[in-house]
Amino acid sequence: MNIRECALPGIGVKYQFHTKGGNQLVIIKHEDGRRELFSVNPQDDEDLTLIAELEDDECVTLSGLIGGWS
Repeated sequence: MNIRECALPGIGVKYQFHTKGGNQLVIIKHEDGRRELFSVNPQDDEDLTLIAELEDDECVTLSGLIGGWS
């Protein structure tokens, strides 16, 4: 999987990747620690839909669920 990383000055860091199923996801890690998870419209790369805004403990729980740890 190819993950693109881009600094967002004054905001944080943007991570973007394509899934094998053809979806495109964006995660923005803000300087204050918040994370936002977006889906990208396949017809328009500039059209993002916010899926969730996550705090540290929620990120840990989500990663565990996705990774099959629980």
